[in-house]
Amino acid sequence: MPFQFNIGDHISLQAGFTNFDSAQYGQLKWSRNKLFKMVKNNPSCDAYFRSLPNSRTLTSMINDDSIWISYGPGIEAPFYGKAYFDNGEIGIADRAFRMGRWTVLATIIHELAHLNGAPGHGGDTRAEEAVYHCGLGTDKEYFDLVDDPRTRYNPNYGD
Repeated sequence: MPFQFNIGDHISLQAGFTNFDSAQYGQLKWSRNKLFKMVKNNPSCDAYFRSLPNSRTLTSMINDDSIWISYGPGIEAPFYGKAYFDNGEIGIADRAFRMGRWTVLATIIHELAHLNGAPGHGGDTRAEEAVYHCGLGTDKEYFDLVDDPRTRYNPNYGD
């Protein structure tokens, strides 16, 4: 069974995380479907995730039903989401939903990279680089470190 969205069938272990509402569920469902297609058609997703400290592939992570994604209404800018290593839970902020489904997808990828060991501090960019390696950024952005606001990857974003 794949990772799970909290639609009211999960009590989050993370304070402030709750279930998604029906308006958010459409973006989440689209993001999950897109993520499964992305992993199947883009081997660099798994290759990059395997290079992270915990060495898991993205395929193994999205097929892990112990990973829960909940709504994190208290997550404030500049963040779009948060991952908690100790309980494997991810929260998605309002900001991601306001930006649209592509940002929700990028946030899920970014936060899964954190669960796979990408540091979340000190300006480390490995979680955001996962977004690029899964096809949501351009080579120019990645190699020249110049953000293109038309993509979901931001080469200057480090947690």
